[in-house]
Amino acid sequence: MTARRGRWRLAVGAVVFVLWAPASLVGVPLAALLAATRPEGRTRTITLAVTALAAAFLAGTSGTALGAVYGAWAVLVTAAFLGGVLVSPSAFWRQATRATVLAAVALAALATVLWGSDWLAFLRWEATHQAEAATRLVRWARPDAFAVLDRVAQFAGATFPATLMLQAVAGLALAWQLHVRVATHPLGSGLRPFREFRMGDVWIWGLILAAAGWLRGYDVLAQNLGVVLGTFYALQGAAIVVAFAAAVGISTMALLVTAAVATALAIPLVFIVPGLWTLGITDTWLEYRRRIAARVASSGK
Repeated sequence: MTARRGRWRLAVGAVVFVLWAPASLVGVPLAALLAATRPEGRTRTITLAVTALAAAFLAGTSGTALGAVYGAWAVLVTAAFLGGVLVSPSAFWRQATRATVLAAVALAALATVLWGSDWLAFLRWEATHQAEAATRLVRWARPDAFAVLDRVAQFAGATFPATLMLQAVAGLALAWQLHVRVATHPLGSGLRPFREFRMGDVWIWGLILAAAGWLRGYDVLAQNLGVVLGTFYALQGAAIVVAFAAAVGISTMALLVTAAVATALAIPLVFIVPGLWTLGITDTWLEYRRRIAARVASSGK
């Protein structure tokens, strides 16, 4: 039952991911990870199929400047991540964040050579234009929402670098779990349960840097750093909620239903998201899950 549930979770995760991000960001790292395990038999066939799909994904995104960036990003992130796994194995979170930072530096250098020093402004404009095109039908159906959708498109363009980082980490996580599931001899163990997700204490300095950048007028840096760290701290807060629910006997399905209802009512924008941020950030000092574990252990005695 547990194995079947794990397969369904991976399948749902893959569908959600390709609806949000280019499939190359999971296909390319998955193909590379499987190839690095020296597959045999059925696994070799799967590896060849995944590699062919990954190549098709890359070819399909090369028609525009933004697509070319995504293709290069997928290759650079994969190379950095696989290199780290093979040369200096460590926990997934450290490997993934290190790989995305190294790939970001490499992508910035490559884009500067190809497009000049204004490459970031150009890509942000392309991302804004793409977001506007994606909402064209809604704009036609609801002209009164034009101003709101325009601000959403501008925000999407401004935070395009942050989106690249988040999509890369999510793609690597999904690719890693799929490779662990498929490979006969995977390169490491699977990811730990979500309820144990915790960022290192050093990441709090990233929020301080974002705040300092905002005060100094570096809006681009502050926005993108804030989006990346805000998302990760919200996930850490959600992990704390899941851990607490498990401790008191609330099922994961009940939490998912509650989250779905809250999303439909637009409650997260007002209460839940700020609450998760607060939990995630203050966990740096208060270590809620350690306290929960201690309380459960003491009550069991």
